[in-house]
Amino acid sequence: MTAAWRDAGALVVHKMLGELSYEGLLRPTAEGPDGWRLELVGGAVYRFAARRGAFESWSVRPGSATRDGAPADDPRELVVDARTELGLTGLRLADVLAELTATVANEAARLARAPSAAELSTMDYDEADGHLTGHPRLVLNKGRVGFSAHDRARYAPEAGAGFALPWLAVHRDHASFRCVGALSEERLLTAELGAAKLAAFRAKLDDPGQYVLVPVHPWQLDEVVGTLYAKELATGAVVHVGESADRYRPHQTVRTLANASHPTRYDVKTAVSVRNTLVYRGLASAATLAAPEVTTWLRAVHDGDELLRDTYRFDLLGEIASVSVKHPLFGAVEELPYRFHETLGALWREPIRTRLADGERAISFAALTYRGPDGGSVAAHLVAESGMAVEDWLRRLLDILLTPLLHWLLEHGVGFCPHGQNLILVTDGRGAPKHVAIKDFAQGVDLLDEPLPGYDLLGPAARADMLRWPAHLLAQSLFSSVFAGQLRFLAEVLDEELGYPRPRLWALVREIVGAYRDAHPDTAARFDACGLFDPEVERVCLNREHLAGQGFDKVDRDDEFDVRFGRARNPLAAPDPDGAW
Repeated sequence: MTAAWRDAGALVVHKMLGELSYEGLLRPTAEGPDGWRLELVGGAVYRFAARRGAFESWSVRPGSATRDGAPADDPRELVVDARTELGLTGLRLADVLAELTATVANEAARLARAPSAAELSTMDYDEADGHLTGHPRLVLNKGRVGFSAHDRARYAPEAGAGFALPWLAVHRDHASFRCVGALSEERLLTAELGAAKLAAFRAKLDDPGQYVLVPVHPWQLDEVVGTLYAKELATGAVVHVGESADRYRPHQTVRTLANASHPTRYDVKTAVSVRNTLVYRGLASAATLAAPEVTTWLRAVHDGDELLRDTYRFDLLGEIASVSVKHPLFGAVEELPYRFHETLGALWREPIRTRLADGERAISFAALTYRGPDGGSVAAHLVAESGMAVEDWLRRLLDILLTPLLHWLLEHGVGFCPHGQNLILVTDGRGAPKHVAIKDFAQGVDLLDEPLPGYDLLGPAARADMLRWPAHLLAQSLFSSVFAGQLRFLAEVLDEELGYPRPRLWALVREIVGAYRDAHPDTAARFDACGLFDPEVERVCLNREHLAGQGFDKVDRDDEFDVRFGRARNPLAAPDPDGAW
């Protein structure tokens, strides 16, 4: 593990130098053609090799970073060196260092069993998720504040372990169930548990009809339910009825679990009150209960749109049922931080496993830039395996990704949260792109702040919960999550590994986005309001928000948009004269 720890630390250091410089927290100065020098107030001097990329980012060459002449492989040392520049003191500095240590530990666990790109590309989607590197922009992306070392070994996706789910019965005075119209509570429970297990659970209740059954993450049962719900457990308002026969495998989000025993059963999203990246990973009641309505509305829009339904087969992995529990005491005190209101609930989501035709493979977009121990990437492997020219493969990938997202945004006023983990690439057996699926609708789908005809069909819960943003902010669902959040990294990988020039990728992006505008003149005004071809775009700075740590105890986690700082040249507007895009 010593080598894995050192390698994990070096990966995080190089990522920090690039991403914190991209957000303007660190300010390196040029030192030669690709050399950069970072002199910090504390006196330490870092040097590294990097080239500038799209959105004026830094792509730092692996292994190039030094601190005062020695290899830089401890990101905690960098945080201490740069604490003045990062604005970290006292408790916040300690908190960041603790979360960073956990991030490196989790990354070291991943590296210790890292597969090759070829192995990952053919691996089951849910198994592969445990091998991914996490959010590409956030540097403290696997902190999981609240997990112990024992918890990490049992519940972290990197551990590769599965576990059963405890089930609770919660009195209907405190719990609500919702589902799509084609489903019912009884049908869901029977399909998920089986008739015998369901009967065994209900046999432990005096009046089963008065209770809602809800799965709970074992960590949450021990750490949160066992304490915050102690009275309810003592009085019978909450009853522990047993444990699932099925075993579940965690995704990168930790709280989303795939059924490893019965692949046709649903994924389950549970409340887990650990803090990972920007938020605690509970389940907000309003969004949880609205999720089936949001799914129903999205499907109705999708099914009525030929481009989405037939031309691109842009698949929606629906959240088809949900349970939310309102704590009898904490739930009535509105001014408490949101994490005390999101302690118990579940969402059932359609798994990608059941949507694949014979010979098709599902690959997370977050996996495309994954590099195995030999340095090879999944994207490069898929290109080679497909037998397609790089440009043909990439053009197909960008088209099936961007055109449906543009259509949802501009024609229907819907902004998803399409980061790499929420997007799934479906390929044929040889790795050629076929179509895209998307997931995570509760708290992950927003609307424009203008009236659109389709909004009239929203159910009342969905209408009340979905957030509204002006066009230029909703367009950040593309700029922050797709263009700056994924494609700038993919451009670097394809250039370094396959010699495919970065400017060609961005030329294809401009071509596909421009073709959509030309083909849909009715939405041209909305296109322009989104600023997709503006010369500059606001820079969303996730690390600034994370390091500040001011939102962790908010009453409402979504009371404002992501932190923005400064502007960057927009690679969609025009090519870079220096060839960076």
